[in-house]
Amino acid sequence: MTVAPRWPFFAVLFVVAAIAAGSLSAYGSGPEGLLHITRYTARFAFLIFIIVFSAGALAQLFPSPATLWMKKNRRYLGLSFALAHFLHLAAIISYHRAIGEVPGLVTLIGGGGAYVFIALLAATSNNWSVRKLGPKLWRRLHLTGISYVWLIFMNSYIGRLMSDTPPEPRWIFAVTAALGFIALGLRIAAWLKRRKSAPLAA
Repeated sequence: MTVAPRWPFFAVLFVVAAIAAGSLSAYGSGPEGLLHITRYTARFAFLIFIIVFSAGALAQLFPSPATLWMKKNRRYLGLSFALAHFLHLAAIISYHRAIGEVPGLVTLIGGGGAYVFIALLAATSNNWSVRKLGPKLWRRLHLTGISYVWLIFMNSYIGRLMSDTPPEPRWIFAVTAALGFIALGLRIAAWLKRRKSAPLAA
């Protein structure tokens, strides 16, 4: 029986707590401090997501102890991402309560859909769900969910990158968008490699 590594979850809690403490110390406990918590927790969650999103491709294209470890522990890293992103959601709710505003309908639908998928992926990241859903349906669910979350992240960062008045320096959004596209490129390259080797295996 494989024992789930617990340290990623504690690491997420530690980093998010550090983000909150640092932001509140630097910007106060008002809306500005809460806004910075939302920004930094989003980026932290995004970095974990990129690892999860590209782990299988990295292990296939560049096998090494590190990439093979990421692939082996992808399930637990994914659960760590879910934890980080739901803590980010708590920060978003706190911020909007502080400023007395409700996010727009498009944001609620698009972002809400991402959280629904994240919850579904987290709830089905276990062997019992694989058996009940069947490997084929389980893979479809996780591919659809992780692809949708990728789209939401990219829509957010590219939108800010292309904005006439970005909320932060433009290079921040250029880097995050580039990471997203690199991760997608790795997945496509790994898929092409599998397709190329499939006839030989047959």
